[in-house]
Amino acid sequence: MLPLENITAFVLGTGADLPRDRLSRLDGYFTIGVNRIWRFGCTPAVSFWIDGGIYPERPWHFDRTLCVCDRSAKVRLEHIGLRMRPVPAAPRGKRRLPRYLNPNCLCHLPNTGVVAALWAVSLGCCPVVLLGMGCLDDGRSAGQLRAMRHALDDALAMDYRPSGACFPCLWQWGGDAGEFDENMHNHYVQPSDARRLTGRLREFFAHEPI
Repeated sequence: MLPLENITAFVLGTGADLPRDRLSRLDGYFTIGVNRIWRFGCTPAVSFWIDGGIYPERPWHFDRTLCVCDRSAKVRLEHIGLRMRPVPAAPRGKRRLPRYLNPNCLCHLPNTGVVAALWAVSLGCCPVVLLGMGCLDDGRSAGQLRAMRHALDDALAMDYRPSGACFPCLWQWGGDAGEFDENMHNHYVQPSDARRLTGRLREFFAHEPI
C-alpha cells in the first residue's frame, strides 16, 4: 500500500506561469513547493529541492514544512533525503524514465519540478497537478531551458496512471487564472489535511530503507 494512494497533489514550480494570486485556494490541499517557492508567499506541505544551498537561504521557511531533498543536499537530520536514480540516455538525447517508480529514489532529471512530480506519483498520488511548470522562457540559458522542456515532455509522455484508471496521473495546468478557477470548480480534487499526510510520510520513510 502506497502512503498517499489516490491523494491529489499540487506541485508548485517557480515558473512565470505560476498563478500566484490563486495559491491561497490550495490551503488544505497536499502541496509540494519546489526550490525557492517562498518567493511567492507560499508555505507548502512539503518543500522539495535537489540543489545544495537551498535550505540555508531561508531556513525559517523550511522549518515550517516537511523537507524532502536529494540525499547529497540534506542538511538536517529530520529532513527526508533520498538518493538519486540515474536515468540513462536514450536515442535522440531523450531520457528513459522507469515504468515503475520507487518512492525511495528520485529520478535524476534537469527539472526539479518534474523530479518532485514523479516522486509524488511514486507515493500513489493521483492526480498530480503541475502548476508553474510550463517551462516558459525566463532568461536562463537556451540549453538549460531545452533540457527542462525535454524532461517535462518525457514525464507527460510516460502516461503514468494507476491500474484501471482512465486518465494519466500527471495533469499540467497553465497560468491562466480562469483556467485555474474552472479546474478547481469542475473537477474532483478534494482537500486533504496536509499535517496528517506529512505525518504519514514521516512514518513511511522512518520504516523504509533510504
